[in-house]
Amino acid sequence: MTGVAPTGTPLVSILVVAYNSVAFISDCIASVIAHTAPGTYEILLVDNGKDGTADKVATEFPMVRIIPGQGNIGFARANNLLAEHARGEYLLLLNPDTELFDPAIDRLLDFARSRPDGWAWGGLTTYPDGNLDGGNFLSIPSVGGILQTMIGLSDAAKLRARLVRLDQPIRVDVLCGGFMLISRTAWDALRGFDPTFLLYSEEIDLFTRLKRQGGVVWLTPDCRIIHDVGGGNAYSPARIRFVYTGLMHYAHRHWRAPLAQIVGAAYWLTAARWWLVSALLSPISASHRDRRRAVAPILAEPGAWWRGYAGRSSLD
Repeated sequence: MTGVAPTGTPLVSILVVAYNSVAFISDCIASVIAHTAPGTYEILLVDNGKDGTADKVATEFPMVRIIPGQGNIGFARANNLLAEHARGEYLLLLNPDTELFDPAIDRLLDFARSRPDGWAWGGLTTYPDGNLDGGNFLSIPSVGGILQTMIGLSDAAKLRARLVRLDQPIRVDVLCGGFMLISRTAWDALRGFDPTFLLYSEEIDLFTRLKRQGGVVWLTPDCRIIHDVGGGNAYSPARIRFVYTGLMHYAHRHWRAPLAQIVGAAYWLTAARWWLVSALLSPISASHRDRRRAVAPILAEPGAWWRGYAGRSSLD
């Protein structure tokens, strides 16, 4: 017997957007079924890729609701599509390269019901080695903060240190989009993700709008899952390009043109600083060699990311 709610309204709809996920999707879904209370949830999946992920899921997990894909439409639009078909009181966004090792979703639901003032609730995501991954350290950007980061005065290290030591729930501004719970009421009030975001920063935009509406966001350290960050490609050049494109898309959506251009210059200079540091450390550090290779195209081809996703509706 599976844990998927067979009839009626499930408590939570688990939304999974896949893209070339055939190598790890089975582990993800199997871990949800193994560690989540029976009869409380439904799983919906849309496949933005062409590697047969949806067919694999349909064969191995016939209880999963496969929503027909519409091409590589990006993370935001794909989640919006899934949400249109979801029936749960809560929506849980879950990356396909994650894995549960205990009842993290059940605990997150219990936590949400213990904090009814919240609009959204989240836990922590870790690399397979147990260290917190970068998705935990997102924040709502400001022009001043971006300029501080450019010269190496970012507060990211303080946030990282705070979360590493975290032993009780706290209110935060942004949750990791790969493991976040949001009430259906809040999702509808926000009209979901801004569909013009294709990949990265869509959750930052969502929580920026949530904060403007007075919404409350909670984080608990008692809910943790493993996140392998795209199957181990954290420093792939393509991923870093999309990260920068998402950042600039946010800048264009939230600031007037002159400020957005200043932010773009600051991002370029930040990448230059990272490239220089990584170039110096590359002889003794494989991770810095990977980061140097990933950041180099950002410096060489700013036109590939400077305008964000303007004029694009797909990643194909």
